[in-house]
Amino acid sequence: MGIFDSAGKPYGDTGGTAVIAPGTRVEGSIFSEGGVHVDGEVEGDIIAKGYVIVAPGGRVRGSVVAKDVYLGGRVEGDIWSIELEIYDGGVCLGDIESMRVKEVK
Repeated sequence: MGIFDSAGKPYGDTGGTAVIAPGTRVEGSIFSEGGVHVDGEVEGDIIAKGYVIVAPGGRVRGSVVAKDVYLGGRVEGDIWSIELEIYDGGVCLGDIESMRVKEVK
């Protein structure tokens, strides 16, 4: 998963990017004006005006709401987005509501 969109524009232009590093666990909801990149664990909902990346090895136990969601890890909750890209190994154990869903191999 790259850090640029299909137009070559860097993500996070609407605000900063919050990074949950491997080995880091956050308990509680996260609200972001920009993006959220999850390599660790989040026990709570994530609401971002920009994007959410759940990288391989990352896990969210809660709902994810964002303009764009890139799923390579695991979400144990619902996903609401305009665009959702699911990568190999990406798992959602919940409902998905998205205008566009793309499977990326």
